Amino acid sequence: MKQPLYILSACSISPQHTYDVEHFLDPIVSSDDNKLYVTNPDYAKYISPVAIRRMSRMLKMGITAGMHSLEVAGVKTPDAIIIGTARGSVTDMENFLKDMINLKEEALTPTGFIQSTYNSVNGWLAMMTKSTCYNQTYVHRGFSLELCLLDAQMMLAEATEKQYLLAGGFDELTEEYFIIRDKIDYYKDEAINSGNLLSHYNTKGSIGGEGAHFFTLSNDPANAACAIHSLRMLQKPTSQELQQAIATMLEQNGLTNDDLDVMMCGMNGDSRNRFLIDPLIAGCSPNTTIASFKQFSGEYDTASGFGLWLVNHLFTWKAIPSAVIYQQGSSNSIKNVLLCNVTIACNVTLMLVTKVV
Repeated sequence: MKQPLYILSACSISPQHTYDVEHFLDPIVSSDDNKLYVTNPDYAKYISPVAIRRMSRMLKMGITAGMHSLEVAGVKTPDAIIIGTARGSVTDMENFLKDMINLKEEALTPTGFIQSTYNSVNGWLAMMTKSTCYNQTYVHRGFSLELCLLDAQMMLAEATEKQYLLAGGFDELTEEYFIIRDKIDYYKDEAINSGNLLSHYNTKGSIGGEGAHFFTLSNDPANAACAIHSLRMLQKPTSQELQQAIATMLEQNGLTNDDLDVMMCGMNGDSRNRFLIDPLIAGCSPNTTIASFKQFSGEYDTASGFGLWLVNHLFTWKAIPSAVIYQQGSSNSIKNVLLCNVTIACNVTLMLVTKVV
């Protein structure tokens, strides 16, 4: 990645109080049933009362997060809207399928089907911002958000003038979806407190989560606190391949292991990926503070968006919230942060985010 992605604003709707607040994890929201649902903000600020009645939670989350990100960045009409999601609006899809069964495929209303499509959030955001430019949705499971960011990087690399892009990811959790995924050991067998997720790394599975996370990106560093300089996606790497990918990424950016101030690690508490996590932590420099975030967001395909939102705010807060610290390092600065997300499927994504000076 040669063209940095300068982050002008970041908005997150998550299980925590992350929407339009000054203090993160104040208070901490937790659960005891292995499910973390979003803390809903006031959706009526961006969505009319007429439209909001027909929308599922996922549509309201995605639209509000995207519009708020643009508003904070001072951008009215983005030059592109690029979004990643693994499941789209699961609620609308479930409602449509239930209607098919109950009504025996007769007299079906198309609303549920239309709003369940993966690009429905993109369409709403385009209409609300009057954007007629590039509009794309990526649906690639645990790589959905990362491919969205890669597309944004390629688009900005080709731009000959300033451009502003809206990029993000979203996924939701439903009771039915939880039951289905639980059958393949996606979640813990025992009910645990979400805040204690990392103390249960000796058993299979994680906890369910959901969220919508949007970023206003540009090729212009003005008003940006940080930038994504490198992005890698690794499909089922070995521990050695992961270590080598990190070393190569740092070397390509003129950095060493000692230059990493923070590693934001997407540890999900699943014992099946400890073969990646344990060597990753052991290989970090004593300078590096290791932080974790999935005990606050839950595990889902685009959870890395929550991690990226948190990384962006480390640069604006100029401090690391004590609640996210897994292992304290000796570095007192926040200049170089590596976001490392590990999924249930043992796929890994890496993002090197650095301070804009």
